[in-house]
Amino acid sequence: MQKALGPIQVPFGQPLHLPYQEFGRGKPLLSIVSGLHGDEYNGVYICGLLIEWLRRMELRSAYSLRGRIRILPALNPLGLLTSERHWPFDRTDVDRVFPGYSQGETTQRLASWVFELLRPSQCCVDLHSGNATFEELPQVLVFNSQPRALDLAKAMGLPFVWIRRLNVYGEMSPQGLEVAGNVQGSLAFNLAQVGIEALVVRAGGGLRLDIHYCNQVLTALIRLALSMGVISGPPLEKTEAPQIAPAQDFQSLHARFPGFFVPEIALGATARLGEPLGQVIDPLSGQLREEITAPVAGVIVALRTHPVVLEGSLVARLLA
Repeated sequence: MQKALGPIQVPFGQPLHLPYQEFGRGKPLLSIVSGLHGDEYNGVYICGLLIEWLRRMELRSAYSLRGRIRILPALNPLGLLTSERHWPFDRTDVDRVFPGYSQGETTQRLASWVFELLRPSQCCVDLHSGNATFEELPQVLVFNSQPRALDLAKAMGLPFVWIRRLNVYGEMSPQGLEVAGNVQGSLAFNLAQVGIEALVVRAGGGLRLDIHYCNQVLTALIRLALSMGVISGPPLEKTEAPQIAPAQDFQSLHARFPGFFVPEIALGATARLGEPLGQVIDPLSGQLREEITAPVAGVIVALRTHPVVLEGSLVARLLA
């Protein structure tokens, strides 16, 4: 059944509503959201795939709904329309204003409506991708204060699981580099604060659709619904156990010089200690400015796709 949040009043034209879909009734309630960042389209597409799968589920005698699934596919519709990461009018990051304020500015009101709608959930999955400059392997982020969320993340069958501390500060690698920024104000952080199992899924890159990753995440969401008892039916094909690691095991690699970043390794490849990962080239002279190498052996879980880098620009993330 299609429903709507809102409306958001606008000075020109009709008020803006945020549509969402709901299937089943009762508990457990699994909520899935996407589109908080307007340059990330994979999550919106995944929600559409899941909605269609659920609509057709009644034709599959092997599967049936036992609980409820609530899907909010496009929480920043104006950003998605204009391919702007933030809310277009005031440049607010919608994923940094939760739990919101019902009498506040537009994004605060929107966040408040969304948060209250999600409060009854037993679990909420927030779908993201890399931004317009990055591509990410499918991965799940959970907080260390939620052991049940870790079990649910494992059940999804995606390749990697991050475990983050539930705090308002960034997390640092042994080299003193930030690997996970401040999350206060994010949807997942605030859901976890009120006891809702919060899973953040990242897959692919921004400003495009990565169909293979989208299908992989769709299957992971069906596995999650089966493991929670939201739907019943035969288990899906087993996958390898995910690699689970704290945020500190994810090494963030940064350019020391400006220029063009030219990768020398593929996303998902396993790098040896000291193996070249990419070069920074001076675009005006063609000269090599820097050879970026792996500080430890590990898997490349995120890789820069945009060529232009400045001093300190993130170029890759490696799981040791």
